[in-house]
Amino acid sequence: MKKRFNKLASILICITFAIFLLFIKDNVGYIWAFICTVATVITPVVYGFGIAYVLSFPFSFFYNKVFGRIKKPWFQKINKPLSLILTYVIVLGLVSFLFANIIPQLIDSITGLVEDFPTIIKSFKDNTSALIQWIGSFGIDTTAFNDINNTIANLLSDLINVKNFNDLSGMLISASFNTVKFLYNWIIGLIFSVYMLASKDFLIRQVKRFCTAFLPTKVMPTLYEIVRVTDDKCGKFMVGKVLDSAIIALLCFICMTILNLPYALLISVIVGICNIIPFFGPFIGGIPSALLLLIIDPWACLKFVIMIFILQQIDGNLIGPKIVGSQVGLAGFWSLFSVILAGGLFGVEGMILGTPIFAAIYTILGKVINKRIVNKGENAERVLNMHMSNGANLTNFSIKHKHKNVKTDAEKTESKDSDKK
Repeated sequence: MKKRFNKLASILICITFAIFLLFIKDNVGYIWAFICTVATVITPVVYGFGIAYVLSFPFSFFYNKVFGRIKKPWFQKINKPLSLILTYVIVLGLVSFLFANIIPQLIDSITGLVEDFPTIIKSFKDNTSALIQWIGSFGIDTTAFNDINNTIANLLSDLINVKNFNDLSGMLISASFNTVKFLYNWIIGLIFSVYMLASKDFLIRQVKRFCTAFLPTKVMPTLYEIVRVTDDKCGKFMVGKVLDSAIIALLCFICMTILNLPYALLISVIVGICNIIPFFGPFIGGIPSALLLLIIDPWACLKFVIMIFILQQIDGNLIGPKIVGSQVGLAGFWSLFSVILAGGLFGVEGMILGTPIFAAIYTILGKVINKRIVNKGENAERVLNMHMSNGANLTNFSIKHKHKNVKTDAEKTESKDSDKK
């Protein structure tokens, strides 16, 4: 009776699951729209978690390293709120200083670039025409060069021609709406981050209680290890990468100012922001900047390319290893693979977070693999040390291992017979 009941329950579960899959297939559009709506609603919470996570590093520094050394009981009561206030005052003060001093200059640079764009295009046409004439003086057919020059000039001219006022007004309205939405998400996220950081221990305790209540106890150490490795890889990488990119942006601005290159602040900000992206960041920030300088002044472009190459060498061999360190622990191939894969799936955010997240997965999977190899004993070590090209050794090993098992069974039989006697 019990077997029949279990069989009937299994059939009902399979039928229910099949109906559920059919329901998802027929309503996938509504389900995806619901998921997107939920994701939009909780965006401020996600921003708040990100802000709180980044600020947890300076908060922990003040809470443990600075004020934690003062052991007086009355001071320990105000240690947490004092560390929290000091963290937000310093960070918000730094952000306000940057916005007050850098944003107006960036706006002036962009405005000046837009106003000077017709002159820049004319200068570009003149320079390229002179270059083509110089090439033609050697008896080389310049028809293809002229076609390319005219195509590029027409594309640049289209950038400054507004053909439809309605399109422009629509773009302005859309940009204004997106700006307001962006500011709203970040302001609400900042408020959330204050509560998250202030209630950090309480929230962690609640998450632990929830996981302990609904998950098997034996998986909890593994879950804690995953969280620890992920926090170690992602946290240190992001904080170090942001600091490294800020230093690169500052050095780029100083070098461009010394070399008297145009739009030094605008290009330095672009280079610094793009430098956060592993591998492709220097190219994403450097190539458009070099093309902009090429249009303005080819000699300035050449100086910029040499400068940015030297700067990236300094960053890759001196600044980056000192600040970011080796906590990622990925080989070059896997780092490049993670950036390409995560960037293709999730865009810019994936390119930035792909490397540390993949490093965390790589570390956890490596520990599991090592543990399983150790449990397999000497045979696993023998297989690992075997050459892939030497198939004979592998065959001999398999036969030898098989014969060893047969011999062992025979020995067991003989031993049983002797016991009977």
